Amino acid sequence: MRTRAALALSVLLVATGGAVSAADDDPPQRPPLQPSPLVADPVVTGPVTGGVRTGKPYNTSQVPLTHGYVEEEFFFEGTASDGAGATAPYKSRILVRRPADVDHFNGSVVLDWTNVTVPDDTDVNWQPMHPVIMNRGFVYVAVAAQRLAIEASPLALKQWDPVRYGSLRHPGDQYSFDIFSQAAEAVLDPKVLGDLRPEADRRLALGASQSGGRLKSYINQWQPQHRVFDGFGPQISSAAGVNRELAPIIWLQSQSETGSTPVEEDSGLFRLWELAGPAHAPNQYSAYQNSTYVYSHSNGAARPYDHDADNAWGYNAVPGQCLTRNWFNASSGYQAHLVALDDWVRTGKAPASMPRMTRTGGERVYDEHDNVVGGIRNPQIDVPIAGYFAGGIPTGTTNPCAVAGGDLPLTGTTSVFDAATLERLYPEPGDYLRAFTASVEDALAKGYVVEEGAQDLLARAEDAAAFVDAAVR
Repeated sequence: MRTRAALALSVLLVATGGAVSAADDDPPQRPPLQPSPLVADPVVTGPVTGGVRTGKPYNTSQVPLTHGYVEEEFFFEGTASDGAGATAPYKSRILVRRPADVDHFNGSVVLDWTNVTVPDDTDVNWQPMHPVIMNRGFVYVAVAAQRLAIEASPLALKQWDPVRYGSLRHPGDQYSFDIFSQAAEAVLDPKVLGDLRPEADRRLALGASQSGGRLKSYINQWQPQHRVFDGFGPQISSAAGVNRELAPIIWLQSQSETGSTPVEEDSGLFRLWELAGPAHAPNQYSAYQNSTYVYSHSNGAARPYDHDADNAWGYNAVPGQCLTRNWFNASSGYQAHLVALDDWVRTGKAPASMPRMTRTGGERVYDEHDNVVGGIRNPQIDVPIAGYFAGGIPTGTTNPCAVAGGDLPLTGTTSVFDAATLERLYPEPGDYLRAFTASVEDALAKGYVVEEGAQDLLARAEDAAAFVDAAVR
């Protein structure tokens, strides 16, 4: 299956000229990153080992590391400021995934403000972005910036493994912004990047949902002072009021956040991406995070994450079935988001604006399948086998699968098409796969997906096509 998909992708890349490949550009040379005189220099220790749980970091990767990547954990500590004159000591951690070979490093260090909503130390962006991170040679750093991650939750690091994490301490979230800046300085310590350190020339900041809100506050209040980040990629949170003039920002929203009040048009250093289809917390995220909990709290005895099954977009269900989560696979959108941000910072060339959701009278427009119209399109929604609900339901719909929220808030729902609908849409053998392949080509040319996402979609499309053919013939 993977071989045929790779062949199909190579044909698409010839057709599109490989338009979104970073390797084709010849950007101006950037100087290596230097410590900032405006940020306190933390003390870094590690790599950290030991403990009484798994002997590995909390939230160790649930997907295999490829391309010679290594995963290491470091502690960093110092004195943080709250921005209002108070200071306090702290000690936190960064979880680093990086290429061991300097020749595979692309120069970009991505710092992800971990999410504490659950509340634990959750590296939200690793699951959807890991293929492009490892294939293109990014360094990924998960930063525990907030107190809930460290010690103020039953799921916090110190509670999970008091031997490994017992020395950590956090003075409160008013210090989290300075701690995040100091994490960006900590990655410059030679212990963290090793031979990669002289080649590191840019730092990007990511943060999803609750962390996206923290990142907006960071951009507005701390980036003007510290200026340690070259670009920002906040996600699935309100973009209202963010300063658009300090550094490149590409703000990504799932369908859940694209409500009746649209964000003002792109301007300055700000671009908004509205993804059509996925929920705030789709099934792929829930499945990955649940696997992390099970692995961590079984002391490594169980690892239930199934990357193939948990990232299907409804083709592993029964025709006509209502699924209690949104099963849209958002990975290709998140991957394109990271690549676009990195290309902007690396080349200095601002990307074109992306299409927004179609709205009438302030309300989103839906098609005959209850899927949204407009936005950044994906073959899953342009060549559909299901309706994907997120952030509300179409006015007047009679679809029994259309339930606001889902089984948990923000998880959405999915309405898998019945056999009659599938037969009407794809009456002949091969219709689905041909249409899907053409849609991937279109999405790749427009920058809605990148090569890694296109290859994954094409590989999975073969299983989706088998589902369609089995349902109608």
